[in-house]
Amino acid sequence: MSRYPFPSYPSGWFALALSHELTDDAVLTRQAFGRELVLFRGEGGRAHVLGAYCPHMGAHLGKGGCVDRGTLRCPFHAFRFAGDGTCVEIPDVEKIPPGMKAEAFDVREVDGAVFLWNGARGEGPSFEPMSYFELRGTEGWSDMSWHVWERVAAHPQETSENSVDLAHFKHVHGYTDMHVIDALDVEGSTLRIGYTMKRDLANLGMPGQTVESIFRVRVHGLGYSVVEVTVPQFNTEFRTYVLSTPLDRDHVILRGGGMMKTLPDPNMSAMVEKMFFEGFVHDVEQDFAIWENKAYFERPLLAASDGPIGPYRKWCRQFYAYDEAEAAE
Repeated sequence: MSRYPFPSYPSGWFALALSHELTDDAVLTRQAFGRELVLFRGEGGRAHVLGAYCPHMGAHLGKGGCVDRGTLRCPFHAFRFAGDGTCVEIPDVEKIPPGMKAEAFDVREVDGAVFLWNGARGEGPSFEPMSYFELRGTEGWSDMSWHVWERVAAHPQETSENSVDLAHFKHVHGYTDMHVIDALDVEGSTLRIGYTMKRDLANLGMPGQTVESIFRVRVHGLGYSVVEVTVPQFNTEFRTYVLSTPLDRDHVILRGGGMMKTLPDPNMSAMVEKMFFEGFVHDVEQDFAIWENKAYFERPLLAASDGPIGPYRKWCRQFYAYDEAEAAE
């Protein structure tokens, strides 16, 4: 039995792979939402996701399947499937039987990751994943660094909730002097909040050095969070990504990305970027022991210092398949 009260996996965009993992000839198998999925690149390098099993006789398309002329070829009888699941060739057969189609999913490739749409009610995409590369540009920024945590006992709603759990930044991560500068704002599938915090840099090898940072958080559904960080004291800008994808009802795979606005001195830039990314990874990992051992209370007894957890959870309800009576609560 799941320890979470949510009725289903949430709707939204969830990362299945990093772009560099999906080379032109690769066929990747990924677990998500309690099932296996297969990724490949078709014509023009476009990423596609199909259900793992061939609709013909059930062969696993990711176990011996290969990319063939922009399609995915089954390892069992060599049927070829296009990115939309359509069977385009059966060897030695002129007429393809009606209904011979693999399960296909909506896919977007954004900012170095391949995202799949999950519809809690079986519905198609209701919003698009934001590309910060397109919005902000990449000129003058470092390449993205990634760290992957393969199996964490958590749920995307909990991992995203950290963005609005203001009190935990002090007691878990050691920040001080927090001030909200952009109050919680929700617009459809996007949640925004901004705050400033101070922190001693002892974990980065600079004990006694305190720095103030400005955090502007954007949560796009429950699987895709981006934080833009400005550190005026060092005249630096960073951007972090947290991509949380359900493996099953109780575990997620987390992909953490980070990039920095480069500094004039390349050596200094590389050093600062390394320190920043290591600090980001350290912060994410500090939450694991909490997530893995806590109970999830649907109606927690909140305190004034907690931050806007209640409004956040109300915003989350849109991503689940509640019936009308539950939605009215």
